[in-house]
Formats: sequence, structure tokens, C-alpha cells
Amino acid sequence: MCSSIVSVSGAGHVTFVPGIASGASTRTQPVAGGSAVKQLLNQLFYAEQGSKKQLAQDLRDKLNDLREELGAEQFKNILGELAAGSESPQFRQLLQPLLGPRLAGGLGVGGGAAGGGPSSGRVYGFGEKMSNKPILSGANYFNYRPDRSNPGKKPNDIWSGFSQGPDGNCVTVSAIKAAMMQFGQKPTDVFKEVKETDDGYYVKMRDGFELHLTKDELRQAALASKFKGTDPEMLADAIFMFAVSGKRIEMEGNGIDDDINKSKRSYADALESMNNGEAAHEALDRLGLRGLYRPSTSSELANGRLGIVAYDGHSMAVIGGLVEMWGTRGGHPKAGIAYTFL
Repeated sequence: MCSSIVSVSGAGHVTFVPGIASGASTRTQPVAGGSAVKQLLNQLFYAEQGSKKQLAQDLRDKLNDLREELGAEQFKNILGELAAGSESPQFRQLLQPLLGPRLAGGLGVGGGAAGGGPSSGRVYGFGEKMSNKPILSGANYFNYRPDRSNPGKKPNDIWSGFSQGPDGNCVTVSAIKAAMMQFGQKPTDVFKEVKETDDGYYVKMRDGFELHLTKDELRQAALASKFKGTDPEMLADAIFMFAVSGKRIEMEGNGIDDDINKSKRSYADALESMNNGEAAHEALDRLGLRGLYRPSTSSELANGRLGIVAYDGHSMAVIGGLVEMWGTRGGHPKAGIAYTFL
């Protein structure tokens, strides 16, 4: 999953909203900032058809900066006008998570479920910002020490505490987030047993699988994950689970790879295999949770059931009916492949 988005030819010159005639106006008095939002959204719309990930991220960052400059309410009004003035179903679908379920439903944008939700958000990382704390790189959070205090305690901030970076490991990220919300934030909550040894860690999973992870492998995983977040402890916990997932891949192989045995050649190959396309449930299995989850639907998750969902080449945790996207809180999930815990 997590196939990239965005390739725009001459993106800086795209200036029209799909389905809106050139020069057409959706209101008598244009909303301040509307033209800038319109241009960036057009670029993002066409970017979604391609494969240049960095360009996509740059566009999302610019939109998020503009939303903060204009204010959430003004930004939402602009989006509503653009959606109302567009005849393109694809463009209106792009706007759905940004508008929130009530406004999107009123405009005939597909998907969504009954109930409340955020009034603004982002598409793939362009969601509601949940924290003003500084964003930390996970690269240095490899000095994990097992901690059994407060067993089962959920994360204080599942959205921003740790999140996916630029790489395509969304299947693993979404599984870790969902597991943290189901069993507790710490590896000692998610796994059956975690012990520190002289040169690393012993881990026994809930399905009985056992492995040994070295401290150097944990360091490698911290670098390879490219995780980011606002909570140092949560980053360390998530990186440890990512590292353990990689170790299990090295021992068992990764079933979705073109060459299953390639991921077993080295720990580095195992870590890399988590970035090149996987089935949505695989990361749950690697965490030892096989038999503790079942197939679900996007509607069930949108109505509040905890789980993961995959669509449009991306896998996301769904918490409280809303998808997590690159450290932000999005809207209700679209139709996709979904799983929930028993």
C-alpha cells in the first residue's frame, strides 16, 4: 500500500478547478484567499494522478500553511464554494475529507457516515492539526527500555504522538496505531512479553512467536522508519514495534514482495520490504495479532469502531470514526478494505 501520488506537468501554471469553466465565479464577492486555495487544490488534484511524492507533500504543506493563515472557518468556506461550483465528481471527492461530513453531505459528495466530525481536514496528511508541539525526528529514539507501569494506558495523542514520515510504511504505521489504541501504547502492552537482554531484547508475541532483537537492529530501524512525532516516549514505543516487525520479516519473509526471500537476506532488506507494498492485514499479523481481528467495513469504522482501512493505495488507522493521516485527524473513511479487533 502507500503508493505515491503526484506528478504534475507545469503544476505552477494550473489555475482552474475541474468542472468549473475558466473565469466562472461561484459568488458575487470572492472570498479573500480563494484564488490561492483554488490554485493549490488544482495542482493537488492533478498531482493525485501521478507519482512524485515530494511534490505532493509540498502542495499539502502549502495548503496547510494557507489554512492557518486564513483561519479554519474562512478556509472551510472557500472549500465549500469550490465544491459547490465544481461538476467534477473526482474533484468533489478530493474535497470531501477537508469539508467534514455535514458540509460534504450537503454538497452531494460521496461517502461518509452519520455523526459528527471535524469541520476541516486534509487529504493524505492535509487534516486537522492536533498539536502545536514541535515535531521530532524518530531517528534518535532507539534507547528503548521495557516499562510495565500503567499497563493498557492508551496514547495521550494518537494522532500526532508518532506518525508516518515520507516513506511508504503506512500499513505498519496504521497497525501500530490501532494496536496502541486497542491494547495500550507500550510494546509491553501489545506483546505478551518483552525483556531486555545483554545485547538486545527478547520478545514473545500474543500468537506465541518469539524473537531476539539486537540493539544495533533497533538503531537501524529508528533510521529506516523515518517516523516523526511530538511525543518522545510514543516515538520510542512505535519504533520498537517497527523494529520487531522487521525482525519477524527477516525470519519469515514478506509475503507480498516480488521475491519473498529477498526480505530474509538481511535485516536491512526486511526493513526495506515494509516500504514497497503490502496487504492491509499483514502488519497486524507481524505484531502477533492474528486471530484477534476480523474483516470490517468502512461504515462500521466510521461509526466509531477502532480499526484500519486501506483505499487509494494508502492504509490508515481509524479512531473514533476518523482516519489518521500523517499526524493529523482526517474525516470519515471512504469505502475500502477494513479490519477491526474482536
